[in-house]
Amino acid sequence: MWLEKMSSESRLKVIFIISILLFFFLSFSVSILLGPSPLSLREMKKALLKGPSTSTAASTIFWQIRLPRVLLAFLIGASLSLAGAILQGLFLNPLADPYVTGVSSGAALGATFAFFFHLPPIPWLSFFAFIGGFFTLIFVYFLARRKGIVNIYLLLLGGVAVSAFFSSLIAVLMVKAGKDLHALVFWLMGSFSGRSWADVKLSLFAFPLLFASFFFVDELNIFLQGEERALELGVEVEKVKKILFFIASSLTAVAVAAAGIIGFIGLVVPHISRLILGPDHRKVFILSIFLGASVMGLSDLCARVIFAPSEMPVGVVTSFFGAPFFLYLLRKKRSFSGSY
Repeated sequence: MWLEKMSSESRLKVIFIISILLFFFLSFSVSILLGPSPLSLREMKKALLKGPSTSTAASTIFWQIRLPRVLLAFLIGASLSLAGAILQGLFLNPLADPYVTGVSSGAALGATFAFFFHLPPIPWLSFFAFIGGFFTLIFVYFLARRKGIVNIYLLLLGGVAVSAFFSSLIAVLMVKAGKDLHALVFWLMGSFSGRSWADVKLSLFAFPLLFASFFFVDELNIFLQGEERALELGVEVEKVKKILFFIASSLTAVAVAAAGIIGFIGLVVPHISRLILGPDHRKVFILSIFLGASVMGLSDLCARVIFAPSEMPVGVVTSFFGAPFFLYLLRKKRSFSGSY
């Protein structure tokens, strides 16, 4: 057998890759099949072969409800996980996550305005959320820029300050939201409820960003030795920082615009990836994408079935499981010291 001819190290890598892919496809399949109205393998196969139609309830559930929701959940999970991995490498800070830049609060503020003015979710809620996140990105970037140099610490602190300010504005608008308050709170806690193919299409902007990040893995690996060492090795430090910050922030803006604020995925998943594969960002990025997508899909599945037919925000599920795991990582200090 070809596997037996490999070295033990190569064999372990192949087994690991196969295991991750199997977990990814198993998570996707389970997320499609299970729900308040479960589908059988036979019904899913029949729906796939017949194509989009409304001839049967199973076909409608598969094509119009379940498939777009699961695809969106997997895409957002991959986006948040990769954004977290980028920012942790950029800040050299294991506590960094996609929301430390303040982009999420800007996107949430934009969405809150859409709710406040009773605008339809598609496309206005997503549009206002993305615009809010994008302008926050620009503001925080120029706030941290001094004489053409982006100060990473100012970027981090500026993001925290902007996030706190926008959160207070959101609270004021929530008080005035009236009958839209419940829908607004549910959205802010993160949810894929009621998402359609239109939401999936709007979120496809994340795809080129996912691929673009891999052009800078070597530079991020060099950043582990510090910016001065990176300059000595010929890395265009400021250019790379700017591009990676915009990639991570744009991924976050897309994710928040599509599904609200979903915590801990972008914080914990990169840690798991780094603990398993080490600090090489190429490996960390790949594993973060597949693992983040799978974890988000399974979290959304839990949100759908735990209290079915009612549904809880997926952000509640990720926080419920993510917070204890993160406390475990905090307790296990060597996992942090070995990260960077």
